[in-house]
Amino acid sequence: MSAISASSPAGDSLPVGRDLTSVGLVLLLVAVAGWSILNSVPLQSANDRSRWCTVWSLVERGTYQIDEIDTDSRWHTIDKVRFRHSESEPWHFYSSKPPLFSTMVAGVYWLQKQLTGDDLLSTPGLVSRRILLIVNLLPWALALFSFRRTLRLLQVQGIALWLLLVIAGLCTMLNPYLNTLNNHTPAAVCLIFCLSAMVRIRMATAPAGRDFAIVGVTAALTTCFELPAALFGILSFVFVVTTDVRRTLTHYVPAALLPLIAFFVTNYIVTGGIKPFYAYYGKEPYVYVHEGVPSYWSSPRGIDANTESPLIYFVHCTVGHHGLLSLTPVFVLSLLGWLGWGQSESSRSYRVVRWMGAFLACAVLAFYLTRTQNYNYGGNSAALRWMLWLGPFFWYAMIAPVQRLTQSRVGTLCVLVLSAAAGYSSVEARANPWKPGWLYRRMETAGWIDYSTKVRPFDPSRFSVLSLVEEDSTGIWKATTGQTLRLQSSSAVRIDQAVMIPLQVTLTSAEGDQQQAAVVVLQEPFESGQRPERWLAARPSSWPDGPISADESELSLPRKAAPKWVTTLLRGLPSSRPFNAEGPIHFRYLKSDGSRWAIETQRGAARVKLTADDSTDDLATYQRCDVRYAKEMPFGVVTWLIRTQDASSRTLTSVRWTASELPQ
Repeated sequence: MSAISASSPAGDSLPVGRDLTSVGLVLLLVAVAGWSILNSVPLQSANDRSRWCTVWSLVERGTYQIDEIDTDSRWHTIDKVRFRHSESEPWHFYSSKPPLFSTMVAGVYWLQKQLTGDDLLSTPGLVSRRILLIVNLLPWALALFSFRRTLRLLQVQGIALWLLLVIAGLCTMLNPYLNTLNNHTPAAVCLIFCLSAMVRIRMATAPAGRDFAIVGVTAALTTCFELPAALFGILSFVFVVTTDVRRTLTHYVPAALLPLIAFFVTNYIVTGGIKPFYAYYGKEPYVYVHEGVPSYWSSPRGIDANTESPLIYFVHCTVGHHGLLSLTPVFVLSLLGWLGWGQSESSRSYRVVRWMGAFLACAVLAFYLTRTQNYNYGGNSAALRWMLWLGPFFWYAMIAPVQRLTQSRVGTLCVLVLSAAAGYSSVEARANPWKPGWLYRRMETAGWIDYSTKVRPFDPSRFSVLSLVEEDSTGIWKATTGQTLRLQSSSAVRIDQAVMIPLQVTLTSAEGDQQQAAVVVLQEPFESGQRPERWLAARPSSWPDGPISADESELSLPRKAAPKWVTTLLRGLPSSRPFNAEGPIHFRYLKSDGSRWAIETQRGAARVKLTADDSTDDLATYQRCDVRYAKEMPFGVVTWLIRTQDASSRTLTSVRWTASELPQ
């Protein structure tokens, strides 16, 4: 196809019936996306909560600081930074995301609140879905119609036209993210409009000034929403300036400056400079200790702590668990298009877009292969998020191969199979794109990948809810049943080189009844990680009451086992099982004066089978004990939870013991 004017009817050559069919197809794709948004779950992940926190704070408190909303467990996010503009100011939390998009969404939230009175805090599901319909679905619908118009302009007809629309609207990993607040979908939408305008400019003999303006504003917005798209912004300028210098200066530049100025102004308000918080990754705004709690990014876990080589990372980015080709196999057609297969005379109309896409896809992927400190595939997500905004480039690259293949039944079937496979990945991730996709889960189940944070086992082993037994210590724990447990140790006793710590155990019922037992803890078996039966014994009756002051050589060694109820209580289970370490966690507590502080705890868990039917395990009953150990606490324990469970891990009964006093 030779270049044609902007007013040429070449793009309107489809019969009216087929044209209406393609319009109906786009409306159907939009309806599917709308239905998915209306059934989405609000506040799906730390990523979107980070932006929602900013939206709420701007409208409800007039600030970008998210300290207040972040304390709500429903809204808490790890995608935040701690920052202050000067040493004389207090520290505040901010979203780590560039603030421009959240500011725009805040405007939509403010308007809907004025019209309906509904707010995000009391009705997060209702309000967030309304906002997503405006900021995600409406632009997406317009973008699909823009892509359809461009395909018609390129004289793509029949089954090829419909397949390309279905691929764009249903069969890429961009689609699931319409259900959540993120920067990838608006960036891709802006890119669709931008590429459509670029094609019109290339095809027209006298390009319209408005198309230069569209390229300017959408290229700049794409860059603002996806910072790696800055390279695309530069390429878009090269494209327009080599086409028409005058229109570049009069239309492109002013239009591009508007979003760029907004980006830097909002960023300056938040950070006090032009660099976004992303530029501080690994530095103080991300790595801090707040009220005794280190930030998540001080020691990232799971896939966020990935240390794979560039080669392995590249494999998983392309054909692995987050692979562009493995999750979206229809992109194989894009590769064929970039390699020149199926190109015809008409392909020259969008050749610059095709080559620009190939270059940017390689450049962006190479950029992230150099960021070894951030090998996390976009974190807990169903797709390689960094590449999602490039989706429209992939669509343009596959136009010629799809046209070529749909000329035969076998070729059409190939496109349908590839599209269906990609559609499965997309639809499967719609419920929550902020979790690993189906391929990741299959590979994990098969044992091919394992990104879990490796936790060292307790060394020595632990068989008790106690991790420390020290001299002259007192600990009190209260149970949800109303019971109270009091442990009081006294000075150590040495007999025949054996060190023992006397321990007084008092269990008080909710009604005030007491059980008491005097026992001793043998230090060496306890510290070497042996079972309670080996280190817990009854206090010999020959010992004097109270603290030991007599000549230790006159004391006899303990020979009798401790009372069964004491042993059972201190091991947390009816029989001894080693506790499995479940990793460190930082717990926050509220002191009596209302101030916040934190101590670091380690989690441990063990389980024993209580009963089982001979014919089936469905009736099996288990007792599980979950402990949170802390070295600052008396006897090294903050709390422990005892539960009975059925075979499906459904809780039948539970009792929690919690320390009544925290260390000062």
